[in-house]
Amino acid sequence: MDWATIFRALGHPHRLALFRQLLEGPGEGSCCEAVAPGENACCVVDFTRRLPLAQSTISHHLQVLVAAGLVTVESRGPYSVYRLHEPTLEAFKAYVAQLRSCRTSASGPPVACWPEG
Repeated sequence: MDWATIFRALGHPHRLALFRQLLEGPGEGSCCEAVAPGENACCVVDFTRRLPLAQSTISHHLQVLVAAGLVTVESRGPYSVYRLHEPTLEAFKAYVAQLRSCRTSASGPPVACWPEG
């Protein structure tokens, strides 16, 4: 997994907002007709209702999340349906959970110690 690409993808406030919206799931009746009730997915049109961004901007940011492996996209008629890629999400959560504080020296300030990979 390319952790730097994932962190870069989430490092933009708009992409982080889109990612969080997918984590939280769609609100009741807030998704396009291509998304079944209870399905944890959204269309671009759903995001345009929630965020003050142009559809083209949202599509661009979603494509960056797709390229990073965090999100998948599926065509359903005229709609593109986006959902979290669960295996990548679980691997990312496990990677971040390994983060711990460590010191460069006994008197130095703590620095982040990242797991290998």
